Amino acid sequence: MIHERIFEIARDENVAVIGFGSASALADEPAGYRPEDLLPNVRSMICFGIPVPRAVYQAADHAADFVCRTQSLHYRRLDALALRISTLLEENGEQALPIFGCAPMAINQNRDVAGYVNQIRMAEATGIGVIGRNGLLLHPGYGARLMLGSVLTSAALHKMRYPEVDLPACPPNCRICIDACPVNAISPEEKRVEIMRCLSHTAYLPLLPKIKFFWLRQFKPTAAARLMNLTALDEHTLHRCSRCVTLCPYSDFVKA
Repeated sequence: MIHERIFEIARDENVAVIGFGSASALADEPAGYRPEDLLPNVRSMICFGIPVPRAVYQAADHAADFVCRTQSLHYRRLDALALRISTLLEENGEQALPIFGCAPMAINQNRDVAGYVNQIRMAEATGIGVIGRNGLLLHPGYGARLMLGSVLTSAALHKMRYPEVDLPACPPNCRICIDACPVNAISPEEKRVEIMRCLSHTAYLPLLPKIKFFWLRQFKPTAAARLMNLTALDEHTLHRCSRCVTLCPYSDFVKA
């Protein structure tokens, strides 16, 4: 069966977690960012993750450099895996669209940077984690350290996940990530991050002309997204802050 062949690919690629689910779970996403907006006959979603090693966040004076390089390499692994799974599905008569881990990005209706599909919500819908108060995906074995890739497909896949684990929830009254955020970007009640506030502090973008970008973001969002995708992704961005990941108790290396 196609399920087993996809799981074989995941094991071959040393994927830590993978899950299948119905695309209808994201039907309430904003127009333009729903699975059916990208693939009209979509029926199923596949989401998978690989963890950033704990020590990457602990590297004394160079954590940001290690995090940035690890993310760049992992994104390539995830993107290649999404393409491999998509090719397999198409060879079996289905349509399949890889959803890449980082690029391309868009500027949504709120003038926020956004992926074409919300992969964190996709991961929760496919059962490989739950969204915590910090807006990140939490997993009992990997905390908030999972990086994600995914595929949309016309195939009718049974809901399943690997491995089968009890999913965590944020500890009652925990505010570690909220209090640690240097720009107050976390909205715990809504389980989301105000992404532009976060990025304004977190992302160092030496090749992106910021005045031009912010003007385009306001008046020509499609052009702003194109400029961002060309100059601010892959190795062109240094992420300078990961406190919401590093300090999360589920990431299992810094304890409250």
